[in-house]
Amino acid sequence: MKDRILVVDDDQLLLGFMEEVLSDSGFKVKAFQSPAGATDFLKKNKVDLVITDVKMAEMTGDEVLSYVLTNHPETGVIMITGFGNINHAVRALQKGAYDYITKPFKSKEILFRVNRFFKSDPAPKREHKAPFSNPAPGKAKNKADMSLIEDKDEGNDDDEIKFIGNDPQIKKLQRIMPRIARNTAPVLIQGESGTGKEVFAHQIHKQSDRSEAAYIKINCANLPTELVESTLFGHKKGAFTGAISDRQGAFDAANEGTLLLDEITEIDINIQAKLLRVLQENEFYRVGSQKPIQSDVRIIATSNRNIAEAISEGSFREDLYYRLNVFPITIPPLRNRKGDIPLLINHFVKQYTDRYNLDDKKVSDDLLEDLINKEWRGNVRELNNKIHRGVILSNDSEEITHEHIDNNLHSSVAAELRREVLSDVPLMSIEDMELRLIKKTLEHTQGNQKEAAKLLGISDRTIRNKLKNEDPDSSESH
Repeated sequence: MKDRILVVDDDQLLLGFMEEVLSDSGFKVKAFQSPAGATDFLKKNKVDLVITDVKMAEMTGDEVLSYVLTNHPETGVIMITGFGNINHAVRALQKGAYDYITKPFKSKEILFRVNRFFKSDPAPKREHKAPFSNPAPGKAKNKADMSLIEDKDEGNDDDEIKFIGNDPQIKKLQRIMPRIARNTAPVLIQGESGTGKEVFAHQIHKQSDRSEAAYIKINCANLPTELVESTLFGHKKGAFTGAISDRQGAFDAANEGTLLLDEITEIDINIQAKLLRVLQENEFYRVGSQKPIQSDVRIIATSNRNIAEAISEGSFREDLYYRLNVFPITIPPLRNRKGDIPLLINHFVKQYTDRYNLDDKKVSDDLLEDLINKEWRGNVRELNNKIHRGVILSNDSEEITHEHIDNNLHSSVAAELRREVLSDVPLMSIEDMELRLIKKTLEHTQGNQKEAAKLLGISDRTIRNKLKNEDPDSSESH
């Protein structure tokens, strides 16, 4: 049984508290005020987990971490730190620590992290002798009911979710992906819309110890403000108008699995505080309930916004950013890795010819040259869509050409809308012109933002932002 813990802290009161809490929970504990004494003990005894304070006079927590990683790589390390040293703790995680906990903390918080370590620790089981005592009790698993969550993985096959590329930036991400996957720390993935953030997130889940558990996806930008909290945490019957029964949320559905929060910067600032609580204390409350629920969920968040700007604007919490940004991942835009375009084209052509049971196809030389030189504002997603359309429209042809990927219908409709907007307007700013064109296009699509975005050649997120930033006092009759 893997349950042997060594605790190091030069604060005698805190050390005694942790020793009592862990021992009472059935773990075999050795406690040291002296870091040097702890490392001497490690030279002669096997330990599964080391819990060490960061700031100690005789020896720093970093030095303890370094010693354990070098001499006992099979042993996990949890760091204890003050809130003001979160940046330091994040760097420790990047070096190889399993987790960290901020002071002050409650007994259930340290127990949650310890139990999570022993549940996920990939090291082989091993037998140890004294000087430890107290057998650890069995840990029961508690599966959540997923039936009420629809934003889950929709069964994409492995061919569709590969994160591919030969660019040095992509190769680096591919190399570190297994290490990130084996960890349970939160991940924040940044990059422009369409670069492949969700694909990278899904690969993290697939390569993790949680791959057989639930993978839940929530698009934060598409959630109505009044439903965000209920969607994430669930609610009790009668908690608000329309709450006719108890309902579980995404954190319930993702229990023991992974929760992807796409476009996390779009979540209301008040809900961000509750997300931070889940990350810090591993528990949440359903709307209308005072009963805490334990959470064993790995969080992956994505954003295509400049988070530094969002923090300075007050729309994103800095402490939540630090909690999420353990592994800073940035997916490069397609225009910065054009050498990968032929590889991606071949991948998508094969993917869609296989899907539709078509004969092998290839892209014509002149089309390939133009695709390589294109700026790709929509990144890999835009390229994917074009190749998808080309495979379908090329039908029995062995070659995909310009005529197969040019969307003449959308182009003609968008051009007509632009002419209509420009035909009867006085001088106005570019921003006003853009907003007017967006509104006219939405009239044409009967409010369908995704269809309007396709017509205009922009992302639906851009449309949402333009409408959200509209001055409420401005007139629409320019």
